[in-house]
Amino acid sequence: MSETPTRPTRILAIDPTTKGFGYVILDLPRDLVAWGMAHVKGEKRTGAIFRFQALLDQFRPDAVVLEDTTAKGSRRYPRVRELLETLGKIARERGIPVQTVSRLAVIAHFSKDETATKHSIAKTLSVDYPQLAEKVPRKRKIYQSEDERIAVFDALSLAVTFAGK
Repeated sequence: MSETPTRPTRILAIDPTTKGFGYVILDLPRDLVAWGMAHVKGEKRTGAIFRFQALLDQFRPDAVVLEDTTAKGSRRYPRVRELLETLGKIARERGIPVQTVSRLAVIAHFSKDETATKHSIAKTLSVDYPQLAEKVPRKRKIYQSEDERIAVFDALSLAVTFAGK
């Protein structure tokens, strides 16, 4: 008799930024355990890998959720795609399953007509996770750079979309 794969109970979701990555630890179905920005100084790739491994050691997730950079709608630079592939490989080498979620799947999860934006998703998540309400950045103007705090909401949106499958 074969065993049925068990659904993970604790997931780590990551969203890379130019300065490191945003992360969330979510105990399913909806308990937000930890969140934050992992800032990386110096060599970004090595620093991000080190911080990722530290999160794996500290929180011992049952699964890792990353953006599917091969899916339609992904606009990630090659170096970010490579970093996400490396993080996935590290998790799998530790026996941790890796799940990927496309950006379009996130948008579809948070809107019926696929008009959700990063800001509208962050506002929705701040209602469900009030501990993040004060972290929602202001809606940016077209000429402004994205606030780095949005990476925490992007990571959470990956986790919530995965959990909703």
